[in-house]
Amino acid sequence: MKPFSLLFLLGLFLALSQSARSQQTSSFSISDSKVERNSSWVVKFAPLSLLDPSNTIQFGLERFMGSHQSLQIEAGYGRQSMNLWQTSQESRYSNTENWRGRAEWRYYWKGGPLGSYLAIEGLYKQVTAYENGTVGIGCETGQCQYYQRFSSPIAKRVWAGHLKFGRQFPLSPNNRLVADFYGGLGVRWNSVDRTIQPDSYYYYQARGYTLFDPFSYTPYPRISISYGIKFGYAF
Repeated sequence: MKPFSLLFLLGLFLALSQSARSQQTSSFSISDSKVERNSSWVVKFAPLSLLDPSNTIQFGLERFMGSHQSLQIEAGYGRQSMNLWQTSQESRYSNTENWRGRAEWRYYWKGGPLGSYLAIEGLYKQVTAYENGTVGIGCETGQCQYYQRFSSPIAKRVWAGHLKFGRQFPLSPNNRLVADFYGGLGVRWNSVDRTIQPDSYYYYQARGYTLFDPFSYTPYPRISISYGIKFGYAF
């Protein structure tokens, strides 16, 4: 299920970009055609995703449709061994893996691929791990008969939508190397699934300490902030 969500976003992105390209080819002006030829795609890397508590190695691909609109998709993966905030397997969570995908539509005010833009973004994130701790057995009468350690699967899924404003500008004389700054607000919600619950809740204690709890749960939608920078190459 984890990779299927990202594959769905990729398939939707390619289908929409191909459809929009075929519909707009006949209506391009001379200047639009030049923009289309010179910069139809931008491959991007998101360095700040490496510093996120749910870190991923994140790449993106932007596809231009005419002079003002584009579609962009991102996908990323990360594991506990490359996490700056949680590297020890002796912590509360072990074998942590992160998946993150984004899809967005952009409108460039003065035409892309450079300049200011408005974007609507959809986000999906999934974090899986094993939660480690201690559970008391036979505690019904007070003192537990004995204690045992457990390690049970846990997963968190996050969905979000954002309205963003950003600017893409050149870093090289030929305008091929670009930087993309953006920020915006939206709404996100999440679910947490503990696949296997401990046998008893008379005594339950998670092991270790985590600076940022990747499995914190909010039972209602909440405001979400999206911001960052990407570096890319246009071709």
